[in-house]
Amino acid sequence: MAGRRIVVVGAGWAGLAAAVQAGQRGAQVTVIEMARESGGRARRVLTPAGDTLDNGQHVMIGAYSATLGLMQTVGADIAGGLLRLPLALCQPDGRGLVLPVGAPVPAFLRGVLANRGWRWADKLALLRAAGGWMLGGFRAPPGQSVGQLCANLPAVVQRELIEPLCLAALNTPMAQASAEVFLRVLKDALFTRRGSADLLLPRLPLSALLPDPAWRWLDAAGARRITSQRVQALQPQGGGWLVDGEHFDAVVLACSATEAARLAGAVAPGWAAQAAALRYEPTVPPYLADAGLRLPQPMVALPPGPASPAQFA
Repeated sequence: MAGRRIVVVGAGWAGLAAAVQAGQRGAQVTVIEMARESGGRARRVLTPAGDTLDNGQHVMIGAYSATLGLMQTVGADIAGGLLRLPLALCQPDGRGLVLPVGAPVPAFLRGVLANRGWRWADKLALLRAAGGWMLGGFRAPPGQSVGQLCANLPAVVQRELIEPLCLAALNTPMAQASAEVFLRVLKDALFTRRGSADLLLPRLPLSALLPDPAWRWLDAAGARRITSQRVQALQPQGGGWLVDGEHFDAVVLACSATEAARLAGAVAPGWAAQAAALRYEPTVPPYLADAGLRLPQPMVALPPGPASPAQFA
């Protein structure tokens, strides 16, 4: 890859990761971003009142080893930028699941048994289901939803654990979310290695966690940055690609599915049709400020309701 000219379309976290890896391999990197600010869905935004906020609430977990490795590569302040805590899905009164420190399977067992908001029948039902998922290799039939997978679990377990995990990890309601993907997330987070389920809560603005240090790294490596510009045309040319009339040896589409489908429509119509068919689930994070408010813990699960499942503060 050394010396090859590579263009990355999109400067979200995925695009920056691709650009850094290409730079590590000696490529001449150009990054084109249609917005003024890099970071995609996880970046800082300036409000009309002049306040700097995050573009939505984003939480990482200890299983994100590749992301943490990238942050280390670009010199991000991991210890100062992320508050690491054992997984806790607790309501303000303290009820909920808290995983103690330790090996993953024993920690899950102890956390479930210690949940004082559930009956013993609820706890045993979840442990039986989790044991079955483990014995089955965390696999689910194609097309099965999380709702179908967990239909026999007690309502309180679905409401206070399964649905919050499903919405947090997949951003999709249980009735529509893929059971196969959900089980893969559970395996990686809860049953793989010590610390995988730990919450990593941002202490800094999201742009300061990765986009800013990634750009410092890329600038030092000689990468070219183009912002506030939307790529208009992509076409193959002589073993490479023309991107808005400029020749590159390779192109990485790290933009939204909608933009990727638009750019790839002429060269890969089948793939572009699949990308264009993807649908998004919106999230709306309200920001509230109260100088006198002190939450019992850094992240609190709010009581769920039919129209407001899996809300956190």
